[in-house]
Amino acid sequence: MDEIIAITGIDGAGKTTLAKKLATQLASRGYEVRVIWVKSLHTLAYLIYRLFRWAKGPEYIINPNNVVVEHYTTEYMRKMGRLWALIEYISLLPWLLIVTIEKALGHTVICDRYITDFLATVSLRVGDPLWWRKSLLGRHLLALQSKARVIYLSVPLAVVLERRVDIEYTISELRTLAATYKILSLPNSGKTSLCPLRL
Repeated sequence: MDEIIAITGIDGAGKTTLAKKLATQLASRGYEVRVIWVKSLHTLAYLIYRLFRWAKGPEYIINPNNVVVEHYTTEYMRKMGRLWALIEYISLLPWLLIVTIEKALGHTVICDRYITDFLATVSLRVGDPLWWRKSLLGRHLLALQSKARVIYLSVPLAVVLERRVDIEYTISELRTLAATYKILSLPNSGKTSLCPLRL
């Protein structure tokens, strides 16, 4: 079964748990399975983030659970806007290539996070929840995602906060992310094989 199965949803939705269980079940049936984590802040974007962190110091916030956490949605990312989105896109390409190669080798690829997660997170970082609708890059990524079987996990924010005490977002950012995921999960967003799952 050379297929891409993308498990997507806000942090704390249960993606990693489901990906592991699904991988175990498919492997027990004789499938060659690869689990790959695909989100954002990879390769070049991560190096640039580390450079800014070294030069300016880390940014911290108090999250909705009153825990002080490092903030990965920084002010300079918002200031860079679409340039930051381009950096993230370039950084994502090697991971998309790995997914493509694994599928071409006949493996079932389970993506623990995928293009929806990338688009939602980058939208938050650039301060524009719908940048992907206005961008050729975003439309290209949605076209790629349409070739995957997508499982969207939807959970209430209260459950997310219970599962992820150290979540690295403000309550406003979490609400924005949840709304962006909901928009991206609609059939007309570009995904043709969406399988919503409420937990």
